[in-house]
Amino acid sequence: LWFTRDRNIENLPAQIELKRYYTMFAVLSVGGMLLAAIGGLLVEADAAWHQVVIRDTDFTPTHILLFYLGIPAAMIGLIMAWLWVHTRLPFFVNRISWPLSLGVLGFFMAGPVVAFNEWAHTFFYAEELFGAPVHWGFVLAIFFLVFLGGFVLQCLQRMRQLTGRLSLAELEREVGAQRA
Repeated sequence: LWFTRDRNIENLPAQIELKRYYTMFAVLSVGGMLLAAIGGLLVEADAAWHQVVIRDTDFTPTHILLFYLGIPAAMIGLIMAWLWVHTRLPFFVNRISWPLSLGVLGFFMAGPVVAFNEWAHTFFYAEELFGAPVHWGFVLAIFFLVFLGGFVLQCLQRMRQLTGRLSLAELEREVGAQRA
């Protein structure tokens, strides 16, 4: 993502910039659906496991998918999204989007929380209670995704500037010039 970025991003045509915003919103929508599916399936399966078995270990079957695949994959995806936004959208090239950065960094808290959770259950907290303090970090990490709403507002502000500046005739001229 870093090496393939556009070096002349300031001269990006408005239509291409809008298309990139639409692409980013599509990726955010798919990511939100995946997060809901993971929360609905894996987290609830983990809750059901603990209702039956009670004991929590590092290699509880539901933890393998959730902790060792789902959360690391989400972290990698969030890093790639952050890089893509800051190298492909002119509005964010020379500045940092704080809401996006806080959303990404907040979700990264899930990594240390997973490690602390597994360590705590292994050494001193055998029973599984979802209201236990060892689980509070998970809730906080998910709450940080609320900052993505601020990022969406930043994007909508820029899209409003782009669409307000372009009339239908200007847009058609721009499309015609690109096809020629």
